Amino acid sequence: MKNLARFKDKVNARNLLVQAMYEFSFGHNAANEIEESFIKNYTKTKVDYIFFKNIFRFLTKSYKELQEKIKGNAEFELFGIKTIEKMEQNILLIALAEAEIEKTPKNILLDESVRLAKKFGAENSYKFVNASLEKILESYK
Repeated sequence: MKNLARFKDKVNARNLLVQAMYEFSFGHNAANEIEESFIKNYTKTKVDYIFFKNIFRFLTKSYKELQEKIKGNAEFELFGIKTIEKMEQNILLIALAEAEIEKTPKNILLDESVRLAKKFGAENSYKFVNASLEKILESYK
């Protein structure tokens, strides 16, 4: 894995985004409550909060639309699955939002998504995330 020390603020923001989106995906709390809670509770963590807010707000506003992009392009057949787990879906959602808002290069989106899947997802989910994100990003061209 590359040395991420220079990018620690964004790396930490992505980690928090995965957790915030996981909470949001259950629909028990409003997006603004989740955002406030994460910003309040992680003030001692080195995080790019502007990046966090921009991505989180875009995700919560575009949630259904982005889910459809994933469902239409994810590699379900390749991995013999019928549905996508919430954690893996949220990792893909974050990558799509970052691609749209930040125009982050594809290789960084793939690397970070794999890292997040290894950290937060099921044992081999990073393979699904990598293959699906590659296909989804190709469909954006």
